[in-house]
Amino acid sequence: MPAFNELEYLSLNPDVASAVRTGAFKSGYDHYQEYGKAEGRAVSRTDRTSLTARQKAIFHLIDREGQGLEIGPSLNPIAPKKNGYKVHTLDHASAEELRAKYQGEDYDLDNIEDVDFIWQGQPLTELIGKTHHYDWIIASHVVEHIPDLITFLQQCEQLLKPNCVLSLAVPDKRYCFDYFQPLSTTGMLLDAYTEKRTRPSSGQIFDHFANASNLNGKIVWSANEGVADTLCHAFSEAKAIWQSATTTSKYTDAHCWHFTPESFGLIISDLNQLGLVRLEVKAQFPTSGHEFFVTLGSSENVVNEVSSARIDILHKMQLP
Repeated sequence: MPAFNELEYLSLNPDVASAVRTGAFKSGYDHYQEYGKAEGRAVSRTDRTSLTARQKAIFHLIDREGQGLEIGPSLNPIAPKKNGYKVHTLDHASAEELRAKYQGEDYDLDNIEDVDFIWQGQPLTELIGKTHHYDWIIASHVVEHIPDLITFLQQCEQLLKPNCVLSLAVPDKRYCFDYFQPLSTTGMLLDAYTEKRTRPSSGQIFDHFANASNLNGKIVWSANEGVADTLCHAFSEAKAIWQSATTTSKYTDAHCWHFTPESFGLIISDLNQLGLVRLEVKAQFPTSGHEFFVTLGSSENVVNEVSSARIDILHKMQLP
């Protein structure tokens, strides 16, 4: 780690600078010794924080000095502004609304940062008002919720500068409450794209609640812990939620899509060959715990056809 620099530490951590100005701490260094080191606070722009293995996977091909967009960070931003990242935050609600939503639960509400763009389903480029602006986009546990994932990927392409990246953390359906859900296919995404869905279908909502499961009371687990053993909801509850989805305009959140690393990679290749996205997998990390990590970047040409290897990929998709 670089030598401690008082001015840079205060610049990268404006909340600490404010605390020093009000006399809560004598200096930034005092704060760092008492709290900042344990919190992994930024001490320089070249080494913002001691990254966890998860963060290293997500930041793998990201220029951390560049302008970024984090989509749906909610309680747990991966690139927080307080650590000096030049980042815009996009979420479904304002910071005040998010704090009210999670008030009284066992969450650290201080992690919630100001939301720059509140997304209510409109095109991302329309909401943000810019194209080809970002060096990177991060979306952790977002893509599985997006009703029309192809359009979402297209819009992320439009927001990114050339040769910049979209970094995703994605739940592996084998190790979370999606255990009993079938793998999503390219054809399923194509149907949603053709229909221009703006909300999960009523069938997706039913499956989400009827089949959601856990293992020993946990909704996420690791490969060595076993397989799902209990359903999360009674059938009557799934029925009621489905009926509400078919008769009201209320938005019901659900996992629309279910992936493994192999199935996700195959879908991206398919969409590229279909000419619907100009993205390809630049890096992919194996499943760790209940999630895997993949970085997508622009491809100048259509990805080479994978038909000769397709049956091997399809076989791998079936493995536990």
